Amino acid sequence: MKTVLYVDDNDEIIEIVNIALVKSNYHLITENNPQHALAVCIDKKPDLVLMDINMPGMDGFEISRQLREKGFDNPIIILTASEIAADKQKAKTAGCTDYILKTVDMQNVGQIIDHYIGEAGEIGSN
Repeated sequence: MKTVLYVDDNDEIIEIVNIALVKSNYHLITENNPQHALAVCIDKKPDLVLMDINMPGMDGFEISRQLREKGFDNPIIILTASEIAADKQKAKTAGCTDYILKTVDMQNVGQIIDHYIGEAGEIGSN
């Protein structure tokens, strides 16, 4: 079973993502503390990380940057309400794989994860 780590400081949004993924065959790990998320990601090595941007202490860009510096090479997808073009560029610079909007793409989040986990599996099998 593939593992998805979702990092967001909003417990209501975490529950919505959990509901959106309940039909999938993914093991969902959630973390609402950005500092803990970094450690969990390094320890558990999830197949994909969904990451909010705005969190206290450390934002999603910084977590993503640190994960890439530590050699984490699985997909990291920013899942945010921010439609700011500069944030999309910051995500790319931080090493994120994609940038999706909570307001638009939430109903498709399972399909988006399927796409990137399938792609990661193909890369890993070559």
